[in-house]
Amino acid sequence: MSDRIKKTETKIDLERLRIETAKLLWDDKLQKNNLQVSIQTDGADDWENSTGSRIGVKESVWDKIHPALAGSWWETDFFPSLPWKVYRTRIMVMEGRRCYSIHKDDNPRLHIAITTTNQARFIFTTPPEITHIPADGHVWWVDTRNEHTAINASMEPRVHLLMSLVNTDTD
Repeated sequence: MSDRIKKTETKIDLERLRIETAKLLWDDKLQKNNLQVSIQTDGADDWENSTGSRIGVKESVWDKIHPALAGSWWETDFFPSLPWKVYRTRIMVMEGRRCYSIHKDDNPRLHIAITTTNQARFIFTTPPEITHIPADGHVWWVDTRNEHTAINASMEPRVHLLMSLVNTDTD
C-alpha cells in the first residue's frame, strides 16, 4: 500500500452494516435497487441529497443524519463508533462491468467495502497504482484528492460505504 490508501485500525461490524445497507438499498419506500443512498444530508428528507457529483460544494454541508434514520443504528451505534467526524456518508453500488470517470475529489474519503470481488479495483493514475479494498470490516482511508477511478470488472455489484473527511489527516 502507498500513502494514498491505508487500512485503518478502525473496524466495524460488517454483518450488521450489510443488514442495515440492505434495508436501505432495497426498500420499497425508496425505490428498488438504488445505486446511491444518502445516510447524511444537509437536513433534507431526500435519499439522494448527498449523492452524485457536487462540484464546488463543501463536504461539511452534509453533516446531519437523514431524518428517517434518526434514532436508528446509524445514529446510535455506527457514527459514535468512528474516531473521525465524517460528512456526506452514502452507500454506493457499482454494478458489474462498470468504470467511473477519472476524477479528483476535494477531500479524502473513508471507504468500507460491504460487498466486493477481487475484480473490483481502485485505480490511481499518476503514478499508477491498482488496489483492491476487501470487505474485511476495516475502514480504509483513501486520498481521493489524487486523480483516480474505480472499476468493477466482475458480474456482481460492488457496494461501498463512503464518508468524506474535511481534514487531511490519516489518523
